[in-house]
Amino acid sequence: MRRSPARALSRPFIALPTALALGALLAGPAAPAAGAGRTTTETTVVIEGFEFVPASVTIHAGDSVRWVNKDNDEHTTTSDEPGWDSGLIVPGGDFTQVFTTPGTFSYHCDLHSTLTGKVIVE
Repeated sequence: MRRSPARALSRPFIALPTALALGALLAGPAAPAAGAGRTTTETTVVIEGFEFVPASVTIHAGDSVRWVNKDNDEHTTTSDEPGWDSGLIVPGGDFTQVFTTPGTFSYHCDLHSTLTGKVIVE
């Protein structure tokens, strides 16, 4: 008895998904990714009255800080040590930085030396 060509071709397409499913079952559940189960958050720091409000924030590694300029002047958020520099943040503008490493990160505005803040990453 001779098989039809269409029927002969369909078997590999059935066998492959079955083999992949069987392999997944035998391998067991995948290990969770690092940091799985925790969602990242964004903390907002407002720039107004020539101040960072709040001046100090505490976040977790992987979280981000968003600076929003509500002043009438341009500002920057620039780390004291090599790290980040927002460039000029125009009035109404914003800048976001993700922090992946634990530590304490002091920062300032390049244009206004009294404007300082701190990000603590746990």
